[in-house]
Amino acid sequence: MRAAFASLVDYAGLFPPAALGMADAVREYDRERRGPDRWMLGRFIVAASRLEELGTAIESEGLATPRHDPWRVSAVMGVHLPDELSRVNAFRAAWEGRGVTVDALEYKVSSVGQLLTVAEQIPPAYQRFFEVPHEGPYGPLVAAIGRVGAFAKVRTGGTTADLFPAPDQLTAFLIAATGQGVRFKATAGLHHPYRGEYRLTYAVEAERGWMYGFVNLLLATALLLRSGDGETAQAILEAVGPEAFARDDDGIRALGHHFPWDELARARERAFTSFGSCSFREPVDELGLPEQVA
Repeated sequence: MRAAFASLVDYAGLFPPAALGMADAVREYDRERRGPDRWMLGRFIVAASRLEELGTAIESEGLATPRHDPWRVSAVMGVHLPDELSRVNAFRAAWEGRGVTVDALEYKVSSVGQLLTVAEQIPPAYQRFFEVPHEGPYGPLVAAIGRVGAFAKVRTGGTTADLFPAPDQLTAFLIAATGQGVRFKATAGLHHPYRGEYRLTYAVEAERGWMYGFVNLLLATALLLRSGDGETAQAILEAVGPEAFARDDDGIRALGHHFPWDELARARERAFTSFGSCSFREPVDELGLPEQVA
């Protein structure tokens, strides 16, 4: 069970809808790194343009960690790639051996040509996540991501309903990624374990909409790795609420299919690496794993 969810949640508290200030975000990340659920915590996500601000906040809060257990940071690149790579390199040099390391970069691409150009500029020493366009098509771009030895990134929602891909779009991405052996991360709109209708932001009067669940996404990924059955994978993505899933010591059952924990762990290793969430506690608390798992 533990391996299926280890390091699953990349902490993106700086981004909407939480949109915390830097000091609050680094304190929250540090607090969770010290807590009982730290095994589910992944990287700290920050815009490359704010790396210097991140370093200042870590120093001000006295949160630098030992070299044997450094903060792992993923920098989201913008449109000024050369300048932002310089910022990343400067940050890495300043924090070398001081408990913080940038080991992943994320970049949004719109075409195979752009991907190949950018991939030449970003050193393969980083884990490189290339975000695919919301509307697809996914096959050629995902294949190119695989050829350059990188990871894909798919946006699964946002703060407005139009930012959520349709179920058939998300299924098409999963088919492309699993079919071509390309690992991926997801981001946005995955605060909850199971698909349902939720508020899209934390505002009291916020718009409500249908959001995907990260358990749905994990099981759909595992199903595609098992059989390539896109129709059933989409049905799993669309399964609503915890009542559609049965979890026990052996695994999770959904729509008549049983997924053992070791199969879900392999799906994490082979395909679904993590997802970005502006809240760590919300997905972890709603998942509600037994205390002994931690």
